[in-house]
Amino acid sequence: MKKLALSLFALIVAATPSLAGKNDCSGAELWSHDTTLYGRWEVRMQAGAKSGTVSSFFLYYNASHEGKGQPWRELDIEILGKNPKGFQSNPITGTAEKRVTAEMFHETSKDLSKTFSTYVMEWTPDSIVWQLDGKTIRKIGAKDSSTIALRSKPMSWRMNLWASAWPSWTGAFDVAALPTCQFVNWIRFHKYTPGKGPNKSNWTQAWIDDFDSLNMERWGQGTWGFDGNYATFTPANMQTKRGMAVLALTRKGEEGIDCGYPRGMYPEDELGRDYPGPGKAGTLP
Repeated sequence: MKKLALSLFALIVAATPSLAGKNDCSGAELWSHDTTLYGRWEVRMQAGAKSGTVSSFFLYYNASHEGKGQPWRELDIEILGKNPKGFQSNPITGTAEKRVTAEMFHETSKDLSKTFSTYVMEWTPDSIVWQLDGKTIRKIGAKDSSTIALRSKPMSWRMNLWASAWPSWTGAFDVAALPTCQFVNWIRFHKYTPGKGPNKSNWTQAWIDDFDSLNMERWGQGTWGFDGNYATFTPANMQTKRGMAVLALTRKGEEGIDCGYPRGMYPEDELGRDYPGPGKAGTLP
């Protein structure tokens, strides 16, 4: 079932909410050094979700925030603390001064903050597709204004965990409820190679990241914040443990905490290191 959801950017009307010091906290972001026009990303992830938080994987044109003639280009998967039984998909275009969003919320039977799921995002010149655990959740086609606009710029791929100042979108934030963590078991990336992939498919696998360690040639770590976000990103809240990337959202001064799991005994992924093929992580065309 799909229904329209509020977007962070749609809620920015006139001014950024006042960020009270009592809510200051520390989050985490990983961002890719590479950028690409088109691709397929499979992300095996258990979201972090407390009321008021956002746990994400997204694509982003790196100069979007600069404005002054630069276009805004972004494709989102967001799990919102207000309701982790579902996720929000959102293509964002326009400019920093006037963003154009097309967000939708997709309900699920399971709580995405309590179990691992495989998220897929496919981006081609002709379509944008979101999948969850092998099921296509949303597709926008070649004539959609978002698909057309997004052809113009290459994007990086990113994931982050942060605290929102918009309670109507993500729920009321309470810093005392922290910590919470986002766990990423692996990411698999396919290049868009129309008709040149295996069996003349459109996709050619480029790499898999198991997160046995952090590949610093592939990933950078955020050290910033942004308007409407109570958290400042810090590498201290990004770790690789037990073959997973662990992004934490913590109180100030508690960076690096193990998210309440005793002795760092993080949740187990039932798939382990298995990288599902067609029909499990999504059918490769």
